[in-house]
Amino acid sequence: MKQFLVRLAILCCFIFTLPYCTHLKRPATISVHQTCFPYQILSMIKENDTPAGLKGIARIKVESPDEKFSVKELVIAKRPGCLRLETLNPLGHPAFFAVTDGKELFLFYPSENKFYHGIASRENLSLFIPLNINLEEMVSIMLGNVPLIDYDAEQIDCQAEGDFYVLRLSAKDGGLKQELKVSISKQKVVDSKTYEEEALIFAVKYGHYESMEGELFPKDISISMPHDKTKVNVRYKKIEFFSNINSAEFRLIPPQGVEVIILE
Repeated sequence: MKQFLVRLAILCCFIFTLPYCTHLKRPATISVHQTCFPYQILSMIKENDTPAGLKGIARIKVESPDEKFSVKELVIAKRPGCLRLETLNPLGHPAFFAVTDGKELFLFYPSENKFYHGIASRENLSLFIPLNINLEEMVSIMLGNVPLIDYDAEQIDCQAEGDFYVLRLSAKDGGLKQELKVSISKQKVVDSKTYEEEALIFAVKYGHYESMEGELFPKDISISMPHDKTKVNVRYKKIEFFSNINSAEFRLIPPQGVEVIILE
């Protein structure tokens, strides 16, 4: 009996002192349970950003009221607003260049011998990707990240629904709302929807997550703008991540003899 009491005392001591062990580190992830912690999830979304830049080959499909096409692209993207797209012909040679350093935009059609140059405004960007979003949002999405609205930290709703956390954000000015669907197992956003006065105006789906250099990356990204009846799908085939990309990649010099057209 005495030995039993001694063992019981040792066990109780171990149980009650375990929570105070300071050498045990918590994993930098969300615990898989049905309790939703919105600030922890938001922190995870922000911290799980992919590297600063990437180079890859992608199939880009565009559907809009004015056009429908599918092209193979060389994609070079770098935060916050640098993007280079080269449309490749069946032989793998560039047939069209769209390049921006975040301030200026350069478009070049070798077959037409025309070179366009202007500011990187929404209107000019829509000449090659018909999306009514700013350049930084476009680059962020191409990098597999999730642009967040300027949300009010006091108005966040979070619920666990099956295998997902659903996070609802409200803009500080009350105009926009954003709903994020986060996979509990992947701990990644799979769906983002932005509403204005209850109307869906912008949606992004992130799918086909694969481990890339130790980081889960969505190789299939679908963007839709219901009001404009526009859809864009980006499906990556090959990807390399880079912490730094030469800034010269995001500028173009017009070749000698081409017609230069200034964009307003």
